[in-house]
Amino acid sequence: MGMFHTMFGGSAMMVGMMLFWVVLIAIGFYLLHRFINDRKEELTPMEILKVRLAKGEITLDEFEQLSKKL
Repeated sequence: MGMFHTMFGGSAMMVGMMLFWVVLIAIGFYLLHRFINDRKEELTPMEILKVRLAKGEITLDEFEQLSKKL
């Protein structure tokens, strides 16, 4: 009886550790995925200029002058 209890307790602990590592790795992948997607949403300076031109915030002359400086 004591040996069965020891084996069962050891395997339950092993399953718990495996579950812990699986959850930890899953959280790591989730955070990495989220970080990569957040980086893609940032606009480059040239894209910002194009958006400002499209919205009418700057004129075509201003766009050309600013794009040369980039």
